[in-house]
Amino acid sequence: DIIKDDELVADAPHCRLADRVKAVMEAVKRADLEKGEKTLYAFNITDRTDKLKENAYHAIDAGANCLMVNYFTVGLDAVRMLTEDENINVPILGHSDFTGAVYESPWSGVSASLIGAKLPRLAGVDMIIALSPYGKFPMMMDTFINMGYQMLSPLSNIKPVFPMPGGGTTQGHVEDIIKKFGRDVIIAAGGAIHGHPMGPAAGAKAFRQAIDAVIAGKTLEEAGKQYSELNAALDAWGIYTEPQSGIFDLKG
Repeated sequence: DIIKDDELVADAPHCRLADRVKAVMEAVKRADLEKGEKTLYAFNITDRTDKLKENAYHAIDAGANCLMVNYFTVGLDAVRMLTEDENINVPILGHSDFTGAVYESPWSGVSASLIGAKLPRLAGVDMIIALSPYGKFPMMMDTFINMGYQMLSPLSNIKPVFPMPGGGTTQGHVEDIIKKFGRDVIIAAGGAIHGHPMGPAAGAKAFRQAIDAVIAGKTLEEAGKQYSELNAALDAWGIYTEPQSGIFDLKG
């Protein structure tokens, strides 16, 4: 499992980064012992450029096993400074915060696949939050698929990165996401966990149930009959299906 800070949580006076790392990692260790799996927690080190390395070092010294940075707001060269630092030896999650300001217009700005995929990949992050067309963001499905292609396809000697589709992602989207991106994908979910009708623990279980089912070749409908948590999520938000007609289709 991977958990991340909110992109607006950094090193505020009421929630210091080092204190947060120690408290969270204690909980992570307890959870890992209970479930028998490892958990990454991505701590947000976003700050002024001159404080980025300091934040990263302090977080790692306090026990952090993953970092997060809002790559567009701090600047891609600042991100590269972090990813090329041999002392920063934990994965880095790149958050797409504020990128919508430059890619949403069809007449100006930078394409989503460039600012949201290829450039942060070139800067060296390991995972990228990919805004998706499933929920609250105005994005075309073709754009979303191209972003995933830019993250995963061969690019000279540059390693691929994990796409993390988010922004209104529910358990009912899992099958479509894995169909489009394959297994090398991380599903970023928030509202469908905390807003689950049976509570957050059931919301998290429902995602694991959906993922395990799809990987095993089952449909979400089949898995929903087996697990009450997943069934409740599918009842609440449904199962995503591709639109069957386009705007240019003839109407009889």
